[in-house]
Amino acid sequence: MRICLVSTTYPPRTGGLETHIATLSRTLAEHGNAVTVLTNRDSADQPERSDDHGVRVLRTGALLHPVTGDDQLVPWETALFGLLGDVELLLRGEEFDVIHTHTQAALLLAALAGLPHRAPLVASFHETDPQLDPCGTERSRFILRQAGAELLLTGSHAFATQAADPRSIRTVHHGLPDPGAPEPDRHLARARLRDLAGIPTDGTLITLVGRFKPRKGQHRLLDAYLRMRQRDRTRLLLLGSCNSGDTQYLVRLHAYLNDHGLGERVTILRDVPPEARDLAWAATDIATQPSTREGLGLAAVEAMLAATPVVATDTDGLREVVTPDTGLLIDTHDPVAYAAALDTLVADPSRRTLLGSAGRARALDRFSLDRAVRQTLGVYREARHLHPATRTGRALV
Repeated sequence: MRICLVSTTYPPRTGGLETHIATLSRTLAEHGNAVTVLTNRDSADQPERSDDHGVRVLRTGALLHPVTGDDQLVPWETALFGLLGDVELLLRGEEFDVIHTHTQAALLLAALAGLPHRAPLVASFHETDPQLDPCGTERSRFILRQAGAELLLTGSHAFATQAADPRSIRTVHHGLPDPGAPEPDRHLARARLRDLAGIPTDGTLITLVGRFKPRKGQHRLLDAYLRMRQRDRTRLLLLGSCNSGDTQYLVRLHAYLNDHGLGERVTILRDVPPEARDLAWAATDIATQPSTREGLGLAAVEAMLAATPVVATDTDGLREVVTPDTGLLIDTHDPVAYAAALDTLVADPSRRTLLGSAGRARALDRFSLDRAVRQTLGVYREARHLHPATRTGRALV
């Protein structure tokens, strides 16, 4: 099948969306599909066209140029429609069996470029709370109703609540590859993490992986850490990026560490490569995700695949991942309750092992990559059936 994925972002940027798009596209290619990713060009030294593990990556460059500075340009038109010329040039003469957009912005771009008239369109959303954005409710309603997608492919039941017409929804939980060893050698991984990031090997390691933004709750973890009875027996690792994040929030987190004298026991790592993130999970004793809300929570799935128990907020999305058999779902807005939950697992290594083993089994069953790809291809075939004009294989022009 000839598949075009349209995404606002792609590696080397890091984050849950980037992980999902890269994993999905590479695995689709491994299954014999011709996969193209249309995404953004982040810098002038990034090539317009490249190959990524068998995936053809096309990058638009219109947004590299400032919107203002040319007196002959109309800033609104350039900001709103500047990408259309790139899309036309990059996809001219191309033929696809299905187009799969990721995020509202990607779906809107595809609609403006007329792509739904040329091939069946499947749309996925990765925005957790789009209604909180400026004009978010009206924007979401317009895009969903007017973009012309045959089907909405949601990565969780939490994401599915954004859709207006439940008849068009197909839910396929995101999948991740098995990292390998069923029970990571944490001592060896911890030594390697010490060499990489300077994190001492003593104490129980608690890790939070997520973009640096208030919704992810890094500040709530620090508040709870101050109240932990087992604090002197633990170390914290906050690992993430400011891609679609908040650099000022990261500055405030560093200030919090300095103000409370936590710098010796808390490490912040920003924008590390996937290999370093995998190493962090292998070295981690307890994972935590205190997000206000999540569409799914891929970081929790990553932790479970590494046989690591998860302490997470009892909220939409995370409930689809973490169960009482694999971790603790709590009110992370309550620092005392949050601290108590972490203390419970720090003091009980045997329970950590049981929860971690159950978590790995659940992740391999519910969030396997093969299952996700197989079901996604099924949605693509259904979308093609709903868009009979594409059976003629008309080219994009």
